[in-house]
Amino acid sequence: MSEYERNKGKLIPVDVDTEHFTEDDYETYQENGFEVIDGQVYEVEWEIQRDTNCGDICEVVENDDGTINFHTYHYNGGAHWTELIEDVLKNK
Repeated sequence: MSEYERNKGKLIPVDVDTEHFTEDDYETYQENGFEVIDGQVYEVEWEIQRDTNCGDICEVVENDDGTINFHTYHYNGGAHWTELIEDVLKNK
């Protein structure tokens, strides 16, 4: 069942050569706790995960070291939290 959810943490880029990756390769990373956003593999340091008591939020900060701090709250029936981050990064 879809609901509103809040997620906050940091994405840490993983040094992986993704040039010849297939969808199966990305799925393997995701199954092992990593996230893939726009072709980059990230480890996630969670501060808040799947909280359901908050209003709409989408804050994304790219750090000089390549990490990304994020804080989202959205209806998960419409998008995955990584899609919100990807949209902000593409529209900067």
